[in-house]
Amino acid sequence: MVGGAEKDTRIPDSNVGSQLLKKMGWTGGGVGRDDNRGIEEPVSLVAVVNRAGLGSTQLSDFAPSVKRVIADFISSGGHDDLVFSPEFSSEERAVIHAEARKRHLKTRSYGSGDQRHLILSLQRTPLQLVAHLRAHGGETVKYLLTEPTDASL
Repeated sequence: MVGGAEKDTRIPDSNVGSQLLKKMGWTGGGVGRDDNRGIEEPVSLVAVVNRAGLGSTQLSDFAPSVKRVIADFISSGGHDDLVFSPEFSSEERAVIHAEARKRHLKTRSYGSGDQRHLILSLQRTPLQLVAHLRAHGGETVKYLLTEPTDASL
C-alpha cells in the first residue's frame, strides 16, 4: 500500500458483464461449475504475440531491454545510427519502433523477409546537423560537411 490508499481493481456493479452474470445467479467469486472454481479477476491484456493469447508475457522481458538500449543510445549523443540485427521478429521490431517513437527517434526498416532490419537515429534539424558535424571534425560515418563555395567565381 503506497500513500495510504490501495487501488480497487474490482469491476463496478454498473459493468454490463457483471449485470448479466448477476441476472444468471452469480453472487461473486470464481466463475465455474462450483463457486470455488475458475478465476475471480478478469484476464488483463499484456501482449498478443504469435497468437500467444491474452495475458501473454512473451515480450514483457524484451521491452525493458529495448528501453535501456535506446536510452544508452540517446545519452551517448547518437553520433552514429543504432542498427538492429535482422534476427528480431516482426513483433520485436514493433516494440522497438514504438519505444523509438516515444523517444522522438527516426526509425527506418530495410530489407525483406529474414533480412529485414531496423535502424534508429536522432532527429536533427539542418542547423543541428551542421553543428553536430562541426563538433566532430566535419565528418561522420553518414555525412561529410562541405563548406559552400563562391559560385560567382
